[in-house]
Amino acid sequence: MREKIKEIILQKNPEVDSLTLNYYLNYFCVVLEEDLIPDSVSLEELIENALTYANKIEFYDENHRVAKENGLDAKGYCDPETKTIYIRDNLGEPLREITIYHELHHAVQTNPLNDEVGINQSYDIGRLIMEAQTQYIAEKIYSKIHNITFPEREIPSENLRMLKGGTVISNLHNYEMYDCELTKLAILLGVSKDYFVKINYMYKNNEGLKDLEAKYNLAKEKYKLQYDFAFFLYCLDYIYCVDLLAYKENPDKEVVISGKATEGHYVIYPNMSESISLARQRFYIDEIDISTFLSLMDNNGNKKEFAKYVIDNEKRGIMMEIVKEPIPDSSAPKM
Repeated sequence: MREKIKEIILQKNPEVDSLTLNYYLNYFCVVLEEDLIPDSVSLEELIENALTYANKIEFYDENHRVAKENGLDAKGYCDPETKTIYIRDNLGEPLREITIYHELHHAVQTNPLNDEVGINQSYDIGRLIMEAQTQYIAEKIYSKIHNITFPEREIPSENLRMLKGGTVISNLHNYEMYDCELTKLAILLGVSKDYFVKINYMYKNNEGLKDLEAKYNLAKEKYKLQYDFAFFLYCLDYIYCVDLLAYKENPDKEVVISGKATEGHYVIYPNMSESISLARQRFYIDEIDISTFLSLMDNNGNKKEFAKYVIDNEKRGIMMEIVKEPIPDSSAPKM
């Protein structure tokens, strides 16, 4: 299989350097082995995308234009103009290699008809899901290649540019908060996180987004969920926008980090804009967590697993008490 993939890559780009070739082979071998390519998309198409948007890897320092444009916190960038994946040169492992797969995944899931990425085809809908599954598959590839498993960790929310008082549970080394939200969505829909990787390859005609909406609406009916699909994704994407402004260099970065709201409104979707603040981000996180948990509890859903990933410490504690298994009465007669 590896030789077959290598042959396809070299046919499309005989000049690819050995470093780039090795990482690309790792990526496509795992994607193929894990059966992550939907029937509607071919391996050749995805390889073509990778080489169209990024056919080489370069490492940069703090003086590079990528650092100046994206800030010193940025770890990597896939630049379609130069067809280059740029990786910060002082990253340690495993994040260095993982970031390469992350940026490569962005290239692979880009629609060559309009240069949009993954399910992010309509007014930037689904950005949090896109970033979360991108990091998920990047870390999965690293784990498969190196035959290791990353343990699940509890990360205090103040370490993730969020207000204090919460804990994010994730086995990722980056985008942990996004992963926590994606995990809860997977529990709600009854799918594995591999599903989100697949629908981000289904970029033609928004097929991935349509499939996601259909699955959400089934869950909405089954569990009597409070929010419709559009507003649910809006909440997730507001969470993403706040985190992005607190991460990248921009005039409102310090405003957001300090806990204040921006004076101007940011367009999340057309005709839907809000000021950006950590407090509002926490409001949307809590809205999703509380309303979804109650719906699952009232309608025989997987409330126990969902409660584990609720971010607010106090609310998670209450929910875990609610779902705790009753202790058997040892004095009861044995049957």
